[in-house]
Amino acid sequence: MIITMAKSAGFCFGVKRAIRLALEAAADGNVSSLGPLIHNQREVERLSKLGICPAADMNEIKEDTVIIRSHGVPPEVKEELKRRDLKIIDATCPFVKKAQHIAAESRKEADMVVIVGDKDHPEVIGLVGFAGEKGFVINDLEDAMNHRYHGTVAILSQTTYSLAGFESVVEYIKSEAERVIVYHTICKATAERQKEAAAIAKEVDVVLVVGGKNSANTGKLAQIAANNGAKTAVIESVSDIDFNIFNGAEKIGITAGASTPDWIIGEVLEKMKEDSVVMDEKVLNEMEAAEAVESEVTEEAAAAEAEAEEIVEAATEPEAEEVIAPAEEAVEEAPAEEAPAEEAPAEEVSAEEAPAEEVSAEEAPTEEAPAEEESMAGAYAAFSKDVAIVRRGERLTGTIIKVSDSELMVDIGAKSEGIIPRSELNPAEAEQITELFHEGDSVEVIVMRRENEDGHPVLSKRRVDADLAWEKLAKAMEDGDILEGKVIDVVKGGLLVNVGLKGFVPASLVETSYVGNLEKYKDQDIKFKVLECDKNHNKLILSRKAYLEAEKAAKAAKVWEEIEKDQVRHGTVQRLTTFGAFIDLDGVDGLLHVSQMAWYRVNHPSEILNIGDEIDVYILNVDKENQKISLGLKQLIPDPWSLVPEKYPLNAIVEAKVVRTATFGAFVQLEPGVEGLVHISQLAWGRVAKTEDAVKPGDIVNVKVLGFDLDSKKISLSIKETLERPEPEKSEEPVEEKKPKKEEELHSYAPKEDDQITIADMIKED
Repeated sequence: MIITMAKSAGFCFGVKRAIRLALEAAADGNVSSLGPLIHNQREVERLSKLGICPAADMNEIKEDTVIIRSHGVPPEVKEELKRRDLKIIDATCPFVKKAQHIAAESRKEADMVVIVGDKDHPEVIGLVGFAGEKGFVINDLEDAMNHRYHGTVAILSQTTYSLAGFESVVEYIKSEAERVIVYHTICKATAERQKEAAAIAKEVDVVLVVGGKNSANTGKLAQIAANNGAKTAVIESVSDIDFNIFNGAEKIGITAGASTPDWIIGEVLEKMKEDSVVMDEKVLNEMEAAEAVESEVTEEAAAAEAEAEEIVEAATEPEAEEVIAPAEEAVEEAPAEEAPAEEAPAEEVSAEEAPAEEVSAEEAPTEEAPAEEESMAGAYAAFSKDVAIVRRGERLTGTIIKVSDSELMVDIGAKSEGIIPRSELNPAEAEQITELFHEGDSVEVIVMRRENEDGHPVLSKRRVDADLAWEKLAKAMEDGDILEGKVIDVVKGGLLVNVGLKGFVPASLVETSYVGNLEKYKDQDIKFKVLECDKNHNKLILSRKAYLEAEKAAKAAKVWEEIEKDQVRHGTVQRLTTFGAFIDLDGVDGLLHVSQMAWYRVNHPSEILNIGDEIDVYILNVDKENQKISLGLKQLIPDPWSLVPEKYPLNAIVEAKVVRTATFGAFVQLEPGVEGLVHISQLAWGRVAKTEDAVKPGDIVNVKVLGFDLDSKKISLSIKETLERPEPEKSEEPVEEKKPKKEEELHSYAPKEDDQITIADMIKED
């Protein structure tokens, strides 16, 4: 078995710094650390013997000096330590301290401060303390979907959180919140360590992750290794190794969490060596150079610490409505084809360097050579001048002199014609070798071998094409050029693109937002920028996201130059909120407020718009200084009230919908934005006691236009005028004519007790 060791395995900068500070303090006497200094029990036990005693909480602190570990603490904890007159050694990692600074500043400008990470992790607990009452923790994307977001939302993360997981949470919150400020606080060393774990896992059969089983950093490394196809085991010490896991394995990879000391890694490597595991010289050298603990700071470490301390003050103030803090994104290692091992070139000796044979006096040539020998020497010199001696690895240009299904024969000016086997053409060319190549064609090749069994130099066109592609891509990366290639496969973590070589586009760099399913890109031609081009390590990282952002920035710059108030622009609905819709105006977002969507009341933008709709909008206002654009939609259509006299003239009878009722009548809609009133007296020819007795909301009725007031936007309507007036009822019995009473009878009438009429009765009768 062969073992591969991760380059950055073991203590990170922050942990090394914390241990150094603790050991320096312990040299003057015992000290307490507030919580275990690192997440590795064996190292904690070793440090305890050196006078660094962990305290579970402040009440367990027994020494006068207390160390704040690299995870940091909430500000109130530090204040309490000061109140107790304890000497404080703050070993908070500078990168964690930067995140704390951002959390504290964010509470001033944001309505909500989201911290993405493990809510029980001490670093996250500290960040929440700095964020105050506005801070809360999101564990993952699923957890993010359980919250609602309002106002300005600032987002940062635990320094050891997964980049892909953080980006998925950010994209979701951006789709829900009004304004988002994103800070990438993931430690670069953590991202690099995770990237290495992914790369190693793809190349080996088994990965051992050395570290504390309660360490979040170690757990993430194990998860990444498992996700990339390798058998994975987490071990805290040599005794945890189950050698059965190596059955059938040819290659083993080893990495270690940020809390794993070199001496534990050394124990594991030594044990593997004892068990006949083959290690390359590089790994053995690393074992010999490993030290139990670094008690002195090297110049390199000191420089790194100084640089990290400066970072603490570098939290950027957000300026735009939506700010993305700069980040160094971790890019997953691109799957790369292994280049076949090259044969060592044979030593070649020129005629001048060749040792001369010793010649006896009898054999020594006379001063004057025979004419025949002179003739032969001249012929040889002429031959040597015309025939080149090919060297392995040399790049030449030749002429095709013969084409067959299996190979090309090429004249390269050597003593024998060269052969390009079908396998040394690009796959597409090999499939159509007789169609694409013809006698007389010029072709550039690299010499693979000086001679095959038939004495012909073996050549490769594929290698030349690869070299040319590397050169082109390196220049494109340097110049920032946009290139195009075809997606040939969708693999775990991204896309493989044919650019003459196989380039890798990580999933996080395919779009400007999160993409769940990458299958739709297969066999598609995409544009991209080159992020990393390393021929020596066969590593080619591409970014479609960088191309999209560059294209958007160029379009946006042009839009800001041209856009003015009162213009009409074409745009695409990007996202909807309760208060309006954001419209993409070719790279620039404008806000179409809900009140500017129609001449009538719109409760939610989704009533008239969908994401992806292409619409024309009216530019109400442009604030180029703050890069804000206000849009209108209703301004592009006539106010329906201006058409009322034409569409609804006096005495016209039209169909309408009852929208709501009141005690004095019913409001009906003639069309969206135009409503009129049918007074209760106009609901029917008979007496109507309640509006609801005649009509209800939702009823479709015919109404007659009685009049309108355009200034006040009012229309008087009638339902009864559209109905036939009923005939008055006739009595069948003749009405007896009443004779007037005599005057004395009127004066003599006195009501009886039973005949008394109350005021209420009079009103009722009336």
